[in-house]
Amino acid sequence: MDVKKFSGVYPAVITPFDAKGEVDVEKLRNYIDYLSDRVDGLFVGGSYGSGPIMSVAQRKTLAEVTIKTAAGRVPVIMHIGCTNLNDTIELAQHAESVGADAIAAVTPFYYRHTPEVIKQYYADIIASVKIPVILYNNPKYSNFTVNGDLLAELADIGLEGVKDSSADIALFYDFMAKVKKTGFLFLIGSQTHLLPAVVGGAHGCVSGLSNAFPAFIKEIYEDCKAGKFAEARELQLKANLLRSVTGSGIPVPFYHAVLPMLGVDIGLPKRPFLPLGEAEVERIRKALTETQMIIG
Repeated sequence: MDVKKFSGVYPAVITPFDAKGEVDVEKLRNYIDYLSDRVDGLFVGGSYGSGPIMSVAQRKTLAEVTIKTAAGRVPVIMHIGCTNLNDTIELAQHAESVGADAIAAVTPFYYRHTPEVIKQYYADIIASVKIPVILYNNPKYSNFTVNGDLLAELADIGLEGVKDSSADIALFYDFMAKVKKTGFLFLIGSQTHLLPAVVGGAHGCVSGLSNAFPAFIKEIYEDCKAGKFAEARELQLKANLLRSVTGSGIPVPFYHAVLPMLGVDIGLPKRPFLPLGEAEVERIRKALTETQMIIG
């Protein structure tokens, strides 16, 4: 895998929806066009992108519109993971057919699967496509924690990378220590651990906050790469403080509220998410103004 091609800052792209809960294609085109000139790549259809609550047809539309609009300006990693293997492989092959640069799959969620099941799941995905397959490790939401030994086994059977959203920097370091495969891609799954991850050897970051503030997250990454660690530390601390503004968990409605403040119409969140109330929107506006992330 060409890690240089896939290195850098990737927003965990928010998907815009209309009032009927369908992908808002026009708003999606505008948003992908906006992001593609500001980031190093796009991670699409994951947790922030509402992939787990979309139909297979909606996820295909998301892939088609995103890849066509990005038009090769940045790599597109399509998240195709589902609770079942058939839909996952259907989405993997579709993503490949419409030009995705790589695919990512979260470990199959809801049920508590065994390591043998997980290994076979990825073996089947890898066998179904020719483009790189990346494992999306998200223990909190999938009920399974991939460890370094299992990741190394998966690398040996063809896995090309990992996006780690465990929030466990020790586990991420274990991944980098255990996987010996040349060209294996290591992406940290949150800007909250960007500095220690890049210092330890991460190739990049998939970040929720870079949906709204890509230049801010890229500055942390670039300072780390340049050895400007004091500057990176100050920005990292600010990024982590902003989690108290975005809210905990996967704060999808936050971005639907904030992006319009930046002149980007991102439509509505998909139910069961609800738009934030007026008072909450104003609280966020005030906090972002005070932290100089937006101009009031």
